[in-house]
Amino acid sequence: MRDFLRPITYQTARPRYSDLASVSPSFWGRVGVTMLMCFGLVSEGLACHDAATATTATPTSLTYYAVQGATNPPNQTITVSRASTWQATITASDNASWLSVSPTKTYITTSAKFAAAVNTAGLVAGTYKATITIMVGTWCTRTVSATLVLSPPTTSTPTTTKSATLRWNAVTGTTVTGYKVYVGEAPRLYTRTIAVGSVTSSTVSSLAVGRTYYFAVTSYNGAGESTPSNEVSKAIQ
Repeated sequence: MRDFLRPITYQTARPRYSDLASVSPSFWGRVGVTMLMCFGLVSEGLACHDAATATTATPTSLTYYAVQGATNPPNQTITVSRASTWQATITASDNASWLSVSPTKTYITTSAKFAAAVNTAGLVAGTYKATITIMVGTWCTRTVSATLVLSPPTTSTPTTTKSATLRWNAVTGTTVTGYKVYVGEAPRLYTRTIAVGSVTSSTVSSLAVGRTYYFAVTSYNGAGESTPSNEVSKAIQ
């Protein structure tokens, strides 16, 4: 029987804190830095999605109109806003050769602005789409869609022209000095401006047969000019 019996030795377990006490101070320094870094990343994530500090990009979509071979459309501005008060790096990029955003990198506290420019050189007529990606800090990403509508070029000087008559409602509630009619061959891209006085209709002449024209009207007085009205178009036949 004694061959199957072995003595049992009991050992008192050491408290855990004795192990912790033997850890070098440099280890705790590294742990502390890691904890602070992780906290910073979590803060950026909360600043992006929390309702009180949400990050927004305005507008969420851009549309450009241009004529092939003509001047580039005006630049448009994207504004990024947030309620946070700590500074973060913000970057912007795009995925199209005809589109460029600047600056590509800056810093933001509560707001930052980016200019989005279009270059139509070498493009054929058609509709182009792209995406602008804006990143705040490490985790917060916002996207803005961009659309370019490029119309065919004017081919030759027309030999036959006609006219079109426009009518609109008078502005009420304020004194109006007069109205201006805007005319172009692409949506929101006007090449002619006609001051017509304080009337509510006007006939636009010298419109080439076979082309489509776009029209809008503004009112003006001593304080300035209104934003354009809704746009109408007409194919001249």
